[in-house]
Amino acid sequence: MGRENSLKTWVSDKLMSLLGYSQPTVVQYIIGLTKQALSAADVLGKLEEFGFPSSTETHLFSQEIFARVPRKVSSI
Repeated sequence: MGRENSLKTWVSDKLMSLLGYSQPTVVQYIIGLTKQALSAADVLGKLEEFGFPSSTETHLFSQEIFARVPRKVSSI
């Protein structure tokens, strides 16, 4: 649970830096879409669709969050 709270705080801080605001619903949405993403580029595309600026900072955020958010490993 501590790890999840730490992730939420980190995402919230990044949203403040990138967008100038942060809301718990948006934080949860960003974490959720990252869990479903197949790559950092996939996250980037979804963030830009959501309204994030197309910038170096957004690109770096997509890479960082993709590395931090745990995803389910599919067993085929």
